[in-house]
Amino acid sequence: MIETRPVLGIVPVVDTPLTADEDIDTAALKRLIEFLNTKKIGGHWVLGTGSEDMNLSFDKRLKAARAACEANAGKTPLILGAGFFALEDIFNFIEETKQLEFDAYHVMPYNPKLSLDRVDWFYRHIADYCPKPLWMYISGNWSRSVTPDFVANLKPYPNIAGFKFSNQNTAAVTEVAGMADEQFQVITAVASQLHACLCMGSKGHTSSLSCCIPEPMIEIYELFLDRKIEESLAAQHRLNAFLHELSKNTKKDNFLWAADEKYILKLRGICDEYVTSYYRQINGEEKTRVENLLEEYKFF
Repeated sequence: MIETRPVLGIVPVVDTPLTADEDIDTAALKRLIEFLNTKKIGGHWVLGTGSEDMNLSFDKRLKAARAACEANAGKTPLILGAGFFALEDIFNFIEETKQLEFDAYHVMPYNPKLSLDRVDWFYRHIADYCPKPLWMYISGNWSRSVTPDFVANLKPYPNIAGFKFSNQNTAAVTEVAGMADEQFQVITAVASQLHACLCMGSKGHTSSLSCCIPEPMIEIYELFLDRKIEESLAAQHRLNAFLHELSKNTKKDNFLWAADEKYILKLRGICDEYVTSYYRQINGEEKTRVENLLEEYKFF
C-alpha cells in the first residue's frame, strides 16, 4: 500500500478528455497529467464530479484510472475516485484498480436521501474493505450535507485518511479544517472560495478550473503563504470576476464548467473539447467569449 502523502496547495480535479465517439482519450489524459505535473500543484483529484464521473460507464472510468495513474507514475499525490451509485460497483472498481500506483481512493455517497447514520455506515464499510486509504468526499450539490460532528466521529476510524469538505458554511469549514493533523487531512473546494478557505485554515483546495488554468489559483495560494494577504485577496477578486463572465456560457445548462474547461485545454494543445452526452459543448459565441476573457485576464 502507498501511504497517503500530504496533499497541500492547489489540487486540480482532473478533466476527463474524450474522443468524438465519447471514448476515453488516453493519450490526451496522459498529456494533461504531464502538463499539470509541470505546475506547482499539490495533487491530482481523478474521477471526481468535475471529471464527469457520473456520466462515465464503469469500463470508461477504469480506462481513465489506468491512464492517469500510468502517466503520473507516483510523481504527485493522486486520489482516485471510486464513487458509484451501487456499492457493488464501488467494490468491483476497487478490485480492478487496487494494483495501480496511486495514494488513496475518494468516494462520495451519491444519494442525498440517505440518513447520516447510513452515510456513516457507508464510509466505515468501504474503509474496512479498501486496500488503500480512503478519503471521504461530500458536496451539497450531489450528496447529503454533513456536520462537523459527523466528520469528527469518523476521523479516528482505521483507514480513513481525509475529508474533502465542499461547503459554503464558513463556521463549518473552519471547524472541519481545524481537525486536520498528521493522520487526517482536510481539503476544501470551489475556485471562488479559495482565499476564504485558506483564511479558515484549509491547507489544500480542489477545483476543476485549476485543471485548465492552474496559474491564477496557484498565485492566490502562494501569495497567501507569503503572508501577502491583501494581494492574495485581490487575486481572488480578479479570478472571481473572470468566473462571473465565464458563468454566462455552459454553466446554466451543464451546471459544471466541463465544456468551457475542455475548450481552454484545447486552446492549450492538450485535449479536444468533447464532453459526455448529458452535457452540451461550448458554441461559437461562447468560444469567442472564452478567448476574449483569456486575453483580457492573461492567466497563462
